[in-house]
Amino acid sequence: MVGGLSEKLDRVLELLEKAGFTGHSKQSKPSRRLVYAKEACQIIGKSLSSLYRGIKAPNDPIPSYKRGKLLYFYEDELYAWIESGRKHSVAPSLAETAAAITAGMKRRPRGGYNF
Repeated sequence: MVGGLSEKLDRVLELLEKAGFTGHSKQSKPSRRLVYAKEACQIIGKSLSSLYRGIKAPNDPIPSYKRGKLLYFYEDELYAWIESGRKHSVAPSLAETAAAITAGMKRRPRGGYNF
């Protein structure tokens, strides 16, 4: 009887491991990969000086972490930063284009707009 229970328990443990649940309370290694500045340059395709400038950019800085003198980056955050700068492939409509042009004008021309 004990042998049957042991086999069933082993089967339950196997199913839990396949589902991603482990019975151990050990801390697992983080799935995010930490990279240094030189490898971050290769990922984003910029030079080291451009990387440092991009970190201090006021409007869309490159995500980074600093401990002591070293800079650290997470690979997944760099890819997300690259994708966030993606331009939309939809062309603006004629009305949007005209509104952008006329917004920069100080006064309306005498002949009217010629769109």
